[in-house]
Amino acid sequence: MYRRFVFSVAFGLILIFLSAFVFTRHSYASEGTAELRSTNENSYRCFVASIQMVNLNYRILVSCRDLLYPAGDDIFTYMLWGTPSAGGRAVKLGELGLGRAEFETKVPFSNLFVTTEKSKKDREPVGPVVMRGDLKRIAFLDSQISPTPTEAAEEDITTPAPELTTKDRLVSGVKRAGVVAALALVAVFGLVFVLTRPR
Repeated sequence: MYRRFVFSVAFGLILIFLSAFVFTRHSYASEGTAELRSTNENSYRCFVASIQMVNLNYRILVSCRDLLYPAGDDIFTYMLWGTPSAGGRAVKLGELGLGRAEFETKVPFSNLFVTTEKSKKDREPVGPVVMRGDLKRIAFLDSQISPTPTEAAEEDITTPAPELTTKDRLVSGVKRAGVVAALALVAVFGLVFVLTRPR
């Protein structure tokens, strides 16, 4: 009975540890940046930043350059898609418009790509892929860094103390002499008190 209890507690702790580890990796899977580069002779390019918000959705900001309009005969739409980290069908994020866009999704993704589409209503990519890029983690947030002192702090450290004037030295000397004299007087009174005390 005791062994069964210990085994079940140990098994439960292992499950909690593993689920916490998996959840931590999963929660940051789609935080990062991506550089989408053209897959054809055009100079299309987009920069993407993805951050997981408090509501657990990923907020995705996109800035593109050199998109051509129209992209082809009767093709006016550049559509951004995400490849889910867990696999499966591509996730439609939305239309790039004139190259500035913001999207939100709950689905973690590892790769982004852009297609040119005739219809904005398609739920799956139909047109050719014109840009592609992998999501890279934010190295600055993953690494431990030590704080660097500011210039003001460095100036405070190197600033020399001002020199004392003759008057300041004299006042300081008198104060010290007064303290020494007061201590000597207390010591003398204490010694007289001890010696003259009746026995």
